Formats: sequence, C-alpha cells, structure tokens
Amino acid sequence: MSLDYQHIREQLHRIIHDYKDAEGYERGQSQNFWTQIFNAYGVSGQVQSKAFEHRLKDDKSQKYVDAFIPKLVMIEQKSRGIDLNKAYNQVSKYYERLSTADKPRYIVLSNFDELWLFDIENPLNIKEYKCPLADLPKNAEWLDFLAPNAAMAEIVEENPINRQATEMVAKLHQAFISDGVNADELALFLTRLIFCFFADDTGIFGQKNLLDGLLTNEARNDGSNLNEVFTTLFDTLNTKDRSSRLPESYAAFAYINGDLFSQSIRIPYFDENLYNLVVQCNNLDWSEISPAIFGSMFQSVLDIDDTADSDDKRREFGAHYTSEKNILKVINSLFLQELRDEFSKCAKDKPRAIKLYEKLPTLKFFDPACGCGNFLIIAYRELRLLENQLIAQIYGDQRGLLDISSMCQVTVEQFYGIEIEPHAAHIARVAMWITDHQLNQATAERFGTTRPTTPIVYSPHITEGNALQIDWEDVLAANECDFVMGNPPFIGYTYQSKEQKADLAHVASSVKKHKSLDYVAGWYIKAMHYMQSVTKPKHQIETAFVSTNSIVQGEHVAILWQYLLKDCEGHINFAHHTFKWTNEGKGVAAVHCIIVGYGTNERKEKTIFSYSDIAGEPKPNKAKTINGYLIDGELIFFDRAKKQVSNELEMSRGNQPTDGGNLLLSDDEFKELIEIEPTAKKYIKRYMMGNEFLNNIKRWCLWFDDCDPLQLNKDLEKMPLVRQRIENVKNTRLLSSKAATVKKADTPHLFDERRYVDEPYIGLPRVSSENRKFIPIGFLDGEVAGDKLYVLLGGRLYHFGVLSSSMHNAFMRLTAGRMKSDYSYSNTIVYNNFPYPFMAEDDDRKSIEAKSDIAKVAQGVLDARKHYQEVSENAPTLAKLYNTYMIDPYPELTKAHNALDKAVDKAYGYKGKGDDASRVEFLLKRIADI
Repeated sequence: MSLDYQHIREQLHRIIHDYKDAEGYERGQSQNFWTQIFNAYGVSGQVQSKAFEHRLKDDKSQKYVDAFIPKLVMIEQKSRGIDLNKAYNQVSKYYERLSTADKPRYIVLSNFDELWLFDIENPLNIKEYKCPLADLPKNAEWLDFLAPNAAMAEIVEENPINRQATEMVAKLHQAFISDGVNADELALFLTRLIFCFFADDTGIFGQKNLLDGLLTNEARNDGSNLNEVFTTLFDTLNTKDRSSRLPESYAAFAYINGDLFSQSIRIPYFDENLYNLVVQCNNLDWSEISPAIFGSMFQSVLDIDDTADSDDKRREFGAHYTSEKNILKVINSLFLQELRDEFSKCAKDKPRAIKLYEKLPTLKFFDPACGCGNFLIIAYRELRLLENQLIAQIYGDQRGLLDISSMCQVTVEQFYGIEIEPHAAHIARVAMWITDHQLNQATAERFGTTRPTTPIVYSPHITEGNALQIDWEDVLAANECDFVMGNPPFIGYTYQSKEQKADLAHVASSVKKHKSLDYVAGWYIKAMHYMQSVTKPKHQIETAFVSTNSIVQGEHVAILWQYLLKDCEGHINFAHHTFKWTNEGKGVAAVHCIIVGYGTNERKEKTIFSYSDIAGEPKPNKAKTINGYLIDGELIFFDRAKKQVSNELEMSRGNQPTDGGNLLLSDDEFKELIEIEPTAKKYIKRYMMGNEFLNNIKRWCLWFDDCDPLQLNKDLEKMPLVRQRIENVKNTRLLSSKAATVKKADTPHLFDERRYVDEPYIGLPRVSSENRKFIPIGFLDGEVAGDKLYVLLGGRLYHFGVLSSSMHNAFMRLTAGRMKSDYSYSNTIVYNNFPYPFMAEDDDRKSIEAKSDIAKVAQGVLDARKHYQEVSENAPTLAKLYNTYMIDPYPELTKAHNALDKAVDKAYGYKGKGDDASRVEFLLKRIADI
C-alpha cells in the first residue's frame, strides 16, 4: 500500500516529542499514545474503538491486552522502564489462547523508550524488528500494516450478519409484494420493523428481548393477530403519556419519538409463514449490524423488480453499497485528517484540546444526494469517536466518574441530506439513529456511562426532494454549513430523461454547452453556487464529490471546470485519479471514478492521489495547482477546436453509412454475394473501422462513389440482392427522425456522410485500450474508413512519427474522453489542440532536419512491425503488437519506439523524464506561452 510517509514521519516525530519527558505510565497514557499513532496511519475511529475495547484477558492477572485487531495485530504498551522481554512472554500466552482464525500476524511491544515488532507470517521463522522509540519515524514503514485497508475489510465490511439480515428481510418483502401490499407503506413498515429488531437486541427499548416476548406471548403462531400486535406496538412507541390500562407487555417499551412511528400506515396481514419469517428475522443478532452497509442492502431489497420470476432477475444485494474504504477517501481529505492531525497536537496542550472539543459540535455536514446516508453515517461515527478521544484526553478515562450524557456534544442533528427516493430517506434516518445508539454503547464501554438513546431527542435532517430543483438554503443555510460531500448519480448526457435534462438546465443554464454535461455536473455547479452564497465573515464551505471520471476528460473539462475554476474562481484542493469504485454486490460491475475536493478557498497544501493500478491503493503527491484534468499544471482547458493549432493537416472522421447495415458486409456475406452476383465485386471495397483496423478483421462495403449512374443502373438489373440492400437503406432513412437523414433517402446507394478520397491516409482508431502505451495508427490505401476510424488525408511519415510518439500519447491520455476505461480519441479536442513540434509552415533548416529525422525513425517503427508480422505464421495484429505484456515479446518494436521518442523529444527541445506527468507539464507550459 502506498502511503504518505513524509506526513506519517512528521506525525510520529510530534508524538515521540510529546511523550519524551512524560511519566510513561501504561494505564494512564497508553491508549492516547496509540490513538495518535493510529491516527498517523489513518486508522478509522471504528477500528480503533474495536481494537481498544477487545477483551483478551490474562486469567491470572485479570489484565487486558492494550489493543487487538483480529488477524492483524496485538499491541501491548508497558510503562517506561519495564523489560519488554517479560512483556513478550506475557503476550505470547495471550497469543496461544487465541483461535487460529483470530491469531494476528504482528505483535507490537513498547515501553515509551523502545518499540519491538514481531512478524509471525511464518511461525517457524519469526522476524524481529527493534529500535529506540526515537527512531520510529525513520522506520515508519514497519507499521504500515496499520493503514485502513489492512484491517478494515475484516472488521467492518465482511460481517455476515449484514447479508443474512438482508436476505431474510428480502423474503418478507417479496412475500408481501406478492400479496399486493402497497410498496410505499411496506417500505416504511419494514424500516420500522428493522429498527425494532435492532432495538430489541441492543436495549434501546429499555431492556432486551421485549419484542421477542411479544412475538412469543402475544402473537399467535398462525400470524392471525400479528397485524394487531404491531399496530399496538407502533402506537405505543410513538406515545409518551400512556394509558394506565396499557398491558405491561407493551408498556415496558420505551418511548421512541423522532417521528419514526408517527405516520399512520396500514400494517399488512400475516399468515403462519410470514409469522415464522418475522420470528427468524428477530432471532438474528442485530446488535452487530452495520447501518452503512445494511441500509444500502435494504434499499436494494426495496428496488427488487416485483415482476421478476427468478433470482437471476433480481438486483444483487449491495448494488448501491458504497464501501467504507471509498467513503473514507472522500471524508479523510475533506475534513477528517485535518481534525486528527489537530488532535495529535493536543497531547500536552489541554487548552488546544478543549478548543478542538468545542469545535466538533459546531460543524455541519451536508450530503445533497445522500441515498441511504452512508456518507453521513461514517462521518458521524468518526466525529463521535474522535470526541470520545478528546474527552479522554482532557478529562481522562475515568469510568463512571464523568457526566458523559452532557459531555457528548456531537449529535446527528449536525448532519443534513437530500434524497429524492422516499424509501432511501426513511432508511437514512433510521440508519443514523442506529449508528447513534451504537456509538452511545461505545462511549459506555469506554467511560462507564453514556448519553441515553431514547427517547430520541436528536434527528438527522433528511429532506425528501429533487436536489437540483430545491433550494439548498432551505435545507441548510450556507452560512451554517461546513462541508458538502457525497456520491451524486452518474448519468451520461445521452442517457438523461427529459426531466433530468430539465434539472441540469435549471442549475446550469448560465454555463455554455451545459447540455453536453453528465447529470452529476449539476451537483458540482449547484455546490459551487451554494459555496459562493456564503456571507458570514471568515466562513467557507468545502465540497468533495465522487464522480465517474468522464467529468475530467474530453469536452467536460472545458465546459464544467472552466466555469468552476475560472468563471467562479474556484480551486481544486485535492483529487483522486481514476480508480475502481467497487461495492459488495456479487457480479456488480465496478465504475471508474474520481474524487474532487474543491471550493472557493484555496488550501496552502494540495494533494493528488494517483493510482499505478486503478484497483490498487493511491499514492499521495503534493501539488501547487490542480487543474480540471486533475494534474499539477496550468489552468488550461481544451475545448473543441475547428482548426489544428499548428496549422497541420486536417483530421476528420471516417465515412458514416447510416444504412441499417445494408451497405456493409461481413467476410462471409462478401463471399456469398460475389458468388451469386459477381458483378458486385467491382463495387465492393474493404471497409475499416477501429476494431477491424486493430484486429485485422475483414469487412467490406458497397461503395458507389464516382460511379457512372447509367452503368450502375444497368448493373443493378443483374444484381437483385444489391438492389434490395439499396432499397432497405432507403426505407431505413425514411424512418429517421432527422430531416437531413430523410433527405439522404434520395441517394440510398451512397453513404450518408462521405469523407473518403481515393488517396493514402493515416488511420487512427477512435477507441483504444487503456492498457496500451500507444494508440496504434497506420497507413491505409484503398480501404474505406468507417466513422470509428479517424482519417489524416495526405499524412506522411513525419505525421505518423509525431502521432505515434509518447509526447502525443501523453497528451491524448490527458485530454481524451473514455469509453468505459478505454481511451476515446477526439479529432477536435485531442488532435486539433495538440501542438506539433513545429508549425506546418516552418521551413527553416532546423525544422526541416528535425522533421526528416522523425520521418526516418518513424519508418523504423513500420519496419519493426513488418518484421514481426511477416516472419510469423500467425502474424500478430496491431492490437497484439501494442498490448501490455509482463515480458516484452516484441523488443525490436520497443527499440524502434524508443528511437522515435528520442527524435520527437529532441524536436520539441524536451529533456525531462519519460513519464506522462512530466511530458504533460512541459506541453501545458508550451501551450500557455503561445
């Protein structure tokens, strides 16, 4: 995992300095000490809470191990001066008593003077690492296993109760839907039921198993009165002042409040099967449920197509689930890491700690596309756990001696959301209440007392509505908001409904070309307007959204980011390059996403997180300026350009048939046609799209350009199959909704858009794999280029060389759009904005010689291709020649491209590194100076 070791070392130096002259008592200081180390490595508050709470006793001394993360690490902190050899013997006894499934790989011992690390990956060969604590910063890599991904998956995301509970509730849902129960009322009923299951297992109702008692003693086994039982229960939970005649089996339930049970709904009827399902649900242990995970899984239950007749037609559980790892990528950089860093500075500074403690309950968080509330849940959890750490830091871990009920100031009321789907809004509220209770329990575990969960006093502010239509000020005044975050919906502009297009227009009408934007851009624009509306002195809002990577590619950058960064004078303060945004649903495709943190304020330190592997971990890099392409460079925006910036040859799209497939033939269709109608052969040419070009696939087309019409009519009398194809083209065009296409029905034998000229050209595929270092291009002569192939008519070896260079391909990767994860080239955005090393008209000796040198080595690339394609019986296609391999199978081609890069770099005067970032930085400066 790639970590920001410079930042970690700085934090470790500060921690060690704070404890250098401390008394070094195990009991009084160990948890704060390790809390700060955990924070330095970005360990989430939940993982810390579980680690410190884990009960792993020594039977003789009745002491607890200081921190334990199953399967990962056991930490034992001793007082200063204690012999760590004795500590190792003690911990070894703990280790031996653990189950095999929970045994950790690492053991860490410390006594404030030394730190020992034991790696037990191989128990027969345990690796030992020892150093004075003062040397830990330079050995920061020793503890990198603490980073979130090392522990979080097991502790947070893989608890089977989430899936078991979801599957059980899904059975209930499907049974009721099949019985014709109203979907909206059913959603609210199931939401209440889930809250009751959780409350019964965690003591929210006052004591545990009250619901279990109702189901056993009050409800009939055939389910005939379960409707009445739930009706009475829900009414009781919503009533503060109850009748003295209310049966004790109901009166024992605590008053809940919070409006969860206030709305009147019809409770569905039950039978024996449904009664048994409810009992099975209740028998699960709901105390370990993860609201962030289960809430989204439950939403996917509600989204199941009730017309589906098999499980294969259902949406997979977890399809909406945003993993905690990815949520933390957003909130860590937005606010959490800054708060943790501030906490790390409070170890010996009580006034500073008090100031941070007083700050936490003043912060307000807003997710304007909150779904089931995942971002709000994780943010609230981390804030509460940090508050617990501050209380302990300021007042000490005095179990039972602190008035925790008044000291816990962070509440769910600091969290706001907008959600268009009523079901999800219900879930978000309940999930926040459940999270609140879990955190109250965590506080009780640490301090002995806690803030009561019931009656519900604090509620999150979840507004049902269309976030792009309603005024965000009505949800949360901008002067009160601190952070906006979330994961707005991904919908490309070609897939937007009329209503969604209207939503975007409502928000972005002042943005030029806004109709070309993806739907998610509406949230970026509205958030900027919201941030700009702040009038409170010295108050600023920061925003961070997850989006598909399309908004930082192609024309989106010139439309969206030019508006946000130039017109609105905004700043990008941190960003994650493209990574795979996965979820817990089986078989659910990963989306290629980016994260952008931006605002009207400019941070002194900006960070770009890059991914060498989009499915791997990010590497943080400091940046001076982050532009709309998410690179450290000039604020330059490449819009569609009509003319090539260096006055070079025009690149156009290939020919567009618009023929319903009737002018095109596969190789088999071609052979069959000329066998039946041999006259057709003279009207057939090789047809080349991007796929055919890259993979040497034979495809053909009927091509009647520049034909004598009289001769063609005579020939068509002998070609009924061809004649029928032309008739089919005519009918296809007549059915078009476009007037221009209908008009082309007058010439059905011709391609709709014809750009072909009978001369050699350079072909460049519009779409090429992300795994290729170069987009393969090549010379073609006689082949009809289709619309998925760009054409450079009259292109020479010089043009081939420049366009095949790393310089051009680095620029392409910056400015091109994406087709899924593949590069989608654009002649107007990529090619026309790409600066050749010289202007086309330059004819001085230097430019002429450089162009000649490039042409010579460009021929070397063609020769290397020929070498591999002619000598092989199974000749590799261009796609195979340019694919990425672990071991290079085509060294001569690699050598030729290296020579080409050397010549092209020399022509540009480029002397930098061979990576894309350096080349792009060079090009942007060159363009900025033009």
